[in-house]
This record gives sequence, C-alpha cells and structure tokens, in this order.
Amino acid sequence: MTIFNLTLQETYFKQGFFNVIVDFDRFVRAEEGPIRLRLGRNGREIQGSINRHANNNGTARIMGGADLRNWFQSQFEPLDTVAVDLSTKDIIILDKATTTA
Repeated sequence: MTIFNLTLQETYFKQGFFNVIVDFDRFVRAEEGPIRLRLGRNGREIQGSINRHANNNGTARIMGGADLRNWFQSQFEPLDTVAVDLSTKDIIILDKATTTA
C-alpha cells in the first residue's frame, strides 16, 4: 500500500485541502482535474480535484472544499495525523492514522 501520514496543518483543517508530500507525489497522477476522495476507509466519497499549480515545486494539492473541511473538523483536531492512501490513481482514501505500540 502507498500510504503516507499527513500532519493536518491549520490551513488544511480550516480550508479543506492538503498538499501531497514530495516523496509520495509520484503516486498521484500528473494531470490536473477531478479525483474522488473517500472519507474514511469505508466512508462516503466526495468529488475533489488535483491542482498542480498551487505549489511552486509542482507537487499535487488535493482540493476537497467544504465537504473535506467539514470532515476534517468532525474527525480531527489541528495537527492530528491523517493517513493518505494513494494506492489507486482514481481515488484517494483518507482515514485516521493507526499508531503502533
């Protein structure tokens, strides 16, 4: 599985987007445009989009808008960790990060 842990920065939490970290950007398709976001491993899906012009280095910004913002705010606190699963090009799965003992 291609999963990275995202620190839920205040801006992401308040505005409903996140940046893909450089080491995992290659797992997000190169074309901008719509992408499905699944909120929780077995949760509902929303429409998001890939933006490659927002970051100076060209890495993907995943835009989820109000639906993503509301989910972040109902499930997390700022600076919590979100697991981002990029295993498929058609859907990004977001979930609570699991911790290992």
